[in-house]
Amino acid sequence: MAIGTALSLSALVAVNSSPAGAATRPPTVVSLTFDDSNADQMAAEQTLKANGLPATFYTVDGWIGAQGYLTRANLSTISADGNEIAGHTVTHPDLIDINPAEAQRQICDDRATLDSWGYKPVDFAYPFADANPTVEAMAKNCGYNTARGLGDVVSPGDCAGCQYAEQTPPADPYYLKVPDQVDSTWTLAQMKSEVTNAVSHGGGWLVLTFHHICAPITAAGTLPCPADQSTTPTIFNAFASWLASYAKTVANNTSVATVDQEVRKYLGSAYPAYVTPQAVPNPAPAPVGVNALSNPSLETTDPNTGFPTCFQPGGWGSNSAAWSASTPGHTGTAAEQLTLSNYSSGDAKLLPTLDLGTCSPSVVPGKTYNLSTWYTSTGTTQFALYYRDSTGAWYYWTSSPWFNTASTWTQATFTTPPVPANAVAMTFGLALISNGTLNTDDYSLVDPGTAAAAKSATAVPGLSNPTSFLDPASVFGAGLVAANRTVAKAPHSHLRPLLPGGRTVKSGHRIAVPELGPVGRG
Repeated sequence: MAIGTALSLSALVAVNSSPAGAATRPPTVVSLTFDDSNADQMAAEQTLKANGLPATFYTVDGWIGAQGYLTRANLSTISADGNEIAGHTVTHPDLIDINPAEAQRQICDDRATLDSWGYKPVDFAYPFADANPTVEAMAKNCGYNTARGLGDVVSPGDCAGCQYAEQTPPADPYYLKVPDQVDSTWTLAQMKSEVTNAVSHGGGWLVLTFHHICAPITAAGTLPCPADQSTTPTIFNAFASWLASYAKTVANNTSVATVDQEVRKYLGSAYPAYVTPQAVPNPAPAPVGVNALSNPSLETTDPNTGFPTCFQPGGWGSNSAAWSASTPGHTGTAAEQLTLSNYSSGDAKLLPTLDLGTCSPSVVPGKTYNLSTWYTSTGTTQFALYYRDSTGAWYYWTSSPWFNTASTWTQATFTTPPVPANAVAMTFGLALISNGTLNTDDYSLVDPGTAAAAKSATAVPGLSNPTSFLDPASVFGAGLVAANRTVAKAPHSHLRPLLPGGRTVKSGHRIAVPELGPVGRG
């Protein structure tokens, strides 16, 4: 497979550099970067190719192949066209808000997966541009040469008094200073001025960040073309054409390079040898008879999400979900209450966090597991089950039969089918699938000690085709989270596909992992 930096640096310099002594300005390098692996970036990449411009694609490997995201074939084309495939975590969490071991898995495992796909990822971008010294050290120790933030460089809407470009070499390569992400408020003239302002203020390294290239623009935080993350193909195509022409004008002394190409240029012979990444080992499964879940009685709360520690909300379809803590619980003082209204389709549920091992319990292929949740409910419920493979991608697995309404605490139980052959971890939630109120508490996932089935891959229909993906039905928005669950973040937001499930969904399909609440830029 082609490597993500296939366009040679010598060829790039030959196209964009000016003859010796011809330029009077200090050099400016422009790097075009794309976050989150959104499917509409493919057309933008073809525009760049037509204009001879390379770019860096920061890749969320756990989202590759899901509806609305790039595919493995897309990545291959992008790489073969001379672009860089770089890292952006497995499932795009805010790295400073999660367990440090989980953050390390998110960074290192993403790089290991991209390497296993045939790329040589050496640059990284922080989800939501959120990092601290600990996270920066993780990016370095996982083998990345740079890590990109957002902000800290003059942008059309803010950052007055900031510098006009990053310096080369950067003072902190593990938090590259760049303008804010491009969104629908950026005009073509403002995009051009980001470049020309850098050129006229001493040059340097200007890194521009794109998410969606699409039309028509929809409201902020809504699919398919969110205003807070999008620019139109018309504006982008015009900018790409202008930038290609601008870079060819000798007097501008401006070139366009991937992040890695610029790093190679300023490091020269000091550029480090490639270090083959190693994924962080998956945690061992819990012993037979032991509840594998953390915080099963929901007694502690995550201050970053407002939900019980190691739990998250999920859902899909057309409905309105409101969440709140309730008391007393089945045991202890805490339970979780979900109220579902305006129901037309789908479900909502609380479930152990879909992560890379801190909260989602490890499982053994072929084994069956006993699930249980204590609940009261005025509506119909059922368990929805999900599993994770070794790349960190999550799939919808199966659902239980329906459970009746219950006015007093009642235990819902379900024994899973044999765990799929490609599964390393799982999670589950008791889903409300009608208007009503559901209280849950005392979750349990236990290995009863059954022997692994010899042919687990055939035990669940549909699992023989794990590359067929399920369309994420919707996205998280502020309306999903009750007032007491709102978590303040930076002003820009990302879309989060919700968790599908229920009787209308076929098993064995890939899903994109959701994240929680109103979130920040990056």
